[in-house]
Amino acid sequence: MEKRVIIAILLSLAVIVGYPYILKQVYPEAYTEVTEESAVEPEKNVTTSLLSKIGIGEAPAEKAAPAPKVFPVTTRALPGAAEELTTVETPLFKAVFTNHGGAITKWELKKYNATREADSLPVDLVNNLDSQTTNRTSIVINNETEEIVFNSPLRSAYTLDGREKLEFVYSGTTKEGLVVEKRYKFSADTYMVDTEVRLYNRSDAPVTGHIETLMSATLKKETKKSYYHYGPVVYEDDEILRQDSDEEALRGKGALHWIGLENKYFLTVLLPPASAHLNWATEVYDEDFATTTVISDEMRIAPGADAAVVYSTFSGPKLYSLMTNKHIGLEESIEFGFFAIMAKPFLVILNLMQGYLVNYGIAIVLFTVAIKLLFYPLTKHSMTSMKEMQRVQPQLAAIKKRFKDNKEKMNKEVMGLYKKYKINPVSGCLPMVLQIPVFIALYEVLYVAIELRHAPLILWITDLSAKDPYYITPVLMGASMYFQQKMTPSSPDPTQAKMMQFLPIVFTFMFLNFPAGLVLYWLTNNLLSIGQQVIINKAHAAKASSVPPIDLTQYDEPDTPKEVKPAKSQHKGKGKGKKSKK
Repeated sequence: MEKRVIIAILLSLAVIVGYPYILKQVYPEAYTEVTEESAVEPEKNVTTSLLSKIGIGEAPAEKAAPAPKVFPVTTRALPGAAEELTTVETPLFKAVFTNHGGAITKWELKKYNATREADSLPVDLVNNLDSQTTNRTSIVINNETEEIVFNSPLRSAYTLDGREKLEFVYSGTTKEGLVVEKRYKFSADTYMVDTEVRLYNRSDAPVTGHIETLMSATLKKETKKSYYHYGPVVYEDDEILRQDSDEEALRGKGALHWIGLENKYFLTVLLPPASAHLNWATEVYDEDFATTTVISDEMRIAPGADAAVVYSTFSGPKLYSLMTNKHIGLEESIEFGFFAIMAKPFLVILNLMQGYLVNYGIAIVLFTVAIKLLFYPLTKHSMTSMKEMQRVQPQLAAIKKRFKDNKEKMNKEVMGLYKKYKINPVSGCLPMVLQIPVFIALYEVLYVAIELRHAPLILWITDLSAKDPYYITPVLMGASMYFQQKMTPSSPDPTQAKMMQFLPIVFTFMFLNFPAGLVLYWLTNNLLSIGQQVIINKAHAAKASSVPPIDLTQYDEPDTPKEVKPAKSQHKGKGKGKKSKK
């Protein structure tokens, strides 16, 4: 095996091993240890208005016509500031609302449990912390923030099935006499909720104010160590902005696509109308608690008039199909990494396959077969070239011996030999090098795609996005790599050959903690490579039997002509002979 092949393999190994460490340097704060039970009390008052920190524009809000009610719900006044809860349950989620600010205290995803344990609770995207809630409405008048205690809907629980829709209204009054209505609209088949907050000025004087919406959540990582972001996220001007726990708060004003909170698998965001002009900010109070705040532009409401703010919220999983069907850039919240251009179609293909096969593990196997078929012409050429390289090793050795004192001539003869036998000296490493982006893209898909979260394969492998709990597949992968190596032409260099023998061991230990789905891909790839090698070896052996042996005499060193010595004279003396007598 050529040195270039060794270098390619070592580079591949360096990329695979070093990739998480590079990301660790890019996202150092994300490697902090956390626990599932961590809950730290926020040190700041998250209900304080941001008016002192953000400039407010002068554009009045547009008047929005109220939508027709689907299920009209009457309200009743509540004495004092007592808290009452209202539950809305659909096939997708169970949400609990409070009349304090018309906020959400719980948002449980019915199709996603926190763990694979039988008694695991559903994922809660609010994770109520010290009475903090999300989608809380406050009214800002004269630079003072007032949280509204609304009247509650008459019913305390609603259940939606099929394609049913629901609409209910919270109503209340500010101390300045403004009537506030907060209207929620639900559909049974979506995680989207439409919200409208409308102010009615029933006084005799104009009123100027703002509507403030606070979103907050207790943040938890899916695993104890992860370099994926969890915290505030903003999509503005087709650019994704993320605030980490050790960074300054993000602030802005104007139009934005959406703003909210995320972790690796889940997202809760506020989506304003495209024409809305808003003031917004994010804040991380510690590694477990964060908020985003959105404030409308200044609203001037004449006596007897009204003004409203409308927006939608999405609180659900980062399913790629859900993220893309709204065409508002929600898919940008999925961290596919540097090779996103490949990872996205890979996920689409896996989802299509899973739709027919039910099992993502089988989809990964068939996906690997498809990738192998795609690379087969290149792999065949590479393996054939390596076989030819092995065949001409005696010639290469003879050339190096013959022209050891003339490097230029030696290189010229070697290149001529490669050309004669159609050998590409770098083709052996090309399949490995070209598979590095494929490997990393699939690595990202298996790590970030919620579609594969808790997706089982067979028997002991119950989660393709987590490591094999018994390390069976990594060991099988290492064994397959060993047998594949035995079938591959070895390097004439004993040092390189010994180094190659250790690669299966190194890869086995490296893959122990990789996602089982990724190990399955590599194991399948190795088994297919072994099959390809068997076919190519047989074809090459049949071809080699009909080819005459290579003549090495052309590289023999020419005989050195023997030096001819002059004949010795039979006369002694100094070269003068005696005169003869006549």
